[in-house]
Amino acid sequence: MSDLGNDLFGAPVMQRRADFDGKNRLRLIRQWGPGPRACIIGHNPSSANGTGDDPTSRWWNEWFQLFGFGGYVAVNLYPWCSAKPADVYERVDGIDRGDWGARDELHYVNLPAVVAEAKKADQVFVCWGAIARDCMWLDHVVEEIQTGEEPYPDLWCWGKTASGAPKHPMARGKHRIAKDQKPILWRAA
Repeated sequence: MSDLGNDLFGAPVMQRRADFDGKNRLRLIRQWGPGPRACIIGHNPSSANGTGDDPTSRWWNEWFQLFGFGGYVAVNLYPWCSAKPADVYERVDGIDRGDWGARDELHYVNLPAVVAEAKKADQVFVCWGAIARDCMWLDHVVEEIQTGEEPYPDLWCWGKTASGAPKHPMARGKHRIAKDQKPILWRAA
């Protein structure tokens, strides 16, 4: 991708896009110039979309520009847009109660998108924090990314919780991540 230049304030011009399947956000894409392309895997989408950013995507924009990336695509363990993880858990619990629509959204629409984006990226970052409670699903997603067809990317993070989960950029207090935090290997392929 060619350099898009800078805006009036000196910040790189950014192309913004989001891919949805119905109300579910499958990808959040930000590109501003040449350089490596990252894939970020979070827990679930919040309010960022094809025209605007939320606090998390603003943090990513700054961090990836600081470290010389040309853009990123953000995907999630769960595609359901909500600022409340409890809403996501209700959908997950619904799968156990026979909500086949939610199951199909997760397994046949979202998972292939996550795996494809991770395998296309120059570097993969994970940041679902301690709120990811379904260890079997998490392990399944990681296994799908790090097996099957090549490449088998390493997974990087910006810090780890006490339980070893990859920290989310919006962690607060003593868990806050510095804007110049160097990547940490979370799981090698």
